[in-house]
Amino acid sequence: MVRTVIAFPTEKMRTTIEDALERGGIQVHCACKSGSEVLRTIKKLGGGVVICAPRLCDMTADDLAYELNDIAFMLVAGRPADLDMCENESVFRISLPAPGAEICGSARILIELDERRSQAMRPVRPLEEKEIIKHAKELVMERNNISEEQAYRFLQKQSMETSTPLVEIAKIFLKELG
Repeated sequence: MVRTVIAFPTEKMRTTIEDALERGGIQVHCACKSGSEVLRTIKKLGGGVVICAPRLCDMTADDLAYELNDIAFMLVAGRPADLDMCENESVFRISLPAPGAEICGSARILIELDERRSQAMRPVRPLEEKEIIKHAKELVMERNNISEEQAYRFLQKQSMETSTPLVEIAKIFLKELG
């Protein structure tokens, strides 16, 4: 899922940065002109990467970083004198003008960090539930003479078709067939 948002106060800068990113193979989810637009978008996406100017029409990059409260990685792009305004240590900075490849390289690093954080935040199934599902798979495999992958898909399909959690489907199969 694309979770890259850019925010620059002028249309020209938004277009320039978006074009540079897209030429480098990075899709942009949304181009904003205000910090409030960025906040709404990033909160809706559940995180992401923000590439923005040091100052937007309604707030500074530091204000935006504070409001995002560590749910997004930020790359602030601007003139060196403007970058001095950014005091937040969690904000990455790049001086403009910069080659498109340099902007893309910095963005790719932050996108990778965002993806890793997103994966780490996914819930992990408790060991007890894993064991229940494993036993149900084994039972389905034995009864139907199918592979482990096929048994898992079978249980998963039953779960989706009935809007019942997978572990509950596994418990039902263990109770009925076991």
